[in-house]
Amino acid sequence: MKAPLNPSGAIGGRMPEPGSIDVSREGLVALVTMNRPPVNALSMAQAGRLAKVFVDLNADVDLRAIVLTGAGEKAFCAGGDIEEFSRLDRSGLMNAVRSGQRFLWDLERAAKPTIAAVNGACLGAGMGLAMSCDLRVASESAVFGHPEASLGLTLAYANSVRLARLVGVGRAKEMMLTARRVSAREALDFGLANAVVPPTEVRGRALAMARDIAANSPVAVQAAKRALTEGLEKHYPNSLVAEARYLAQVLEQPEIWEGFKAYLEKRPPKWRV
Repeated sequence: MKAPLNPSGAIGGRMPEPGSIDVSREGLVALVTMNRPPVNALSMAQAGRLAKVFVDLNADVDLRAIVLTGAGEKAFCAGGDIEEFSRLDRSGLMNAVRSGQRFLWDLERAAKPTIAAVNGACLGAGMGLAMSCDLRVASESAVFGHPEASLGLTLAYANSVRLARLVGVGRAKEMMLTARRVSAREALDFGLANAVVPPTEVRGRALAMARDIAANSPVAVQAAKRALTEGLEKHYPNSLVAEARYLAQVLEQPEIWEGFKAYLEKRPPKWRV
């Protein structure tokens, strides 16, 4: 079946933005697929569709676990839609950041356990999605990374804190400051991935893991998840405020626009300093 999506008709004379969130059910488990070729970039419209799907699934009393993946094998989600972001002003960018932060906060705290089946590039906002899930199964061809610094940006949505919690402060700083991409095997060594499997097996392993979760008491599973999440959250909201404050400072500088322009023109950026 397909989960209800945003209206698909043209609005104000404009055609709807391409992309869909496809949902299929297998007993007590749901598979959610981000379908926006070629790399499943997370536009604001696509993020809105995804948020709506998760609201609907978490309201389903018959559902026990959710697997999130990307269409194809090239990318889980290669990040936000840079072309779209480059057209926004600073106010528009901050609104997009606030919406994304709220969605990942809700995803992280969703009642249903979530597993990211990372089937390719998992970068930027895609990393945020994967890290906000409870578990991550990676394809051997998957790559992980936060390229924000190479675009004149810093991390958003509290992803700097999520990354440090998963891989440790030293490795988080390395990934953030160098913008280096990490292989699936490195991600497993870092603790970012729970399992690494051949590309043809990534969804099957994630679904098998989801079925293992679904076989347990839903009350116990949800209580265990809440206990750990809330235990780690002590003073966590202050971290979100700090990250958002520094991001706002970055958005006041011209580097971000040069980063977006260089990306779209496929050239190295020319930083001011």
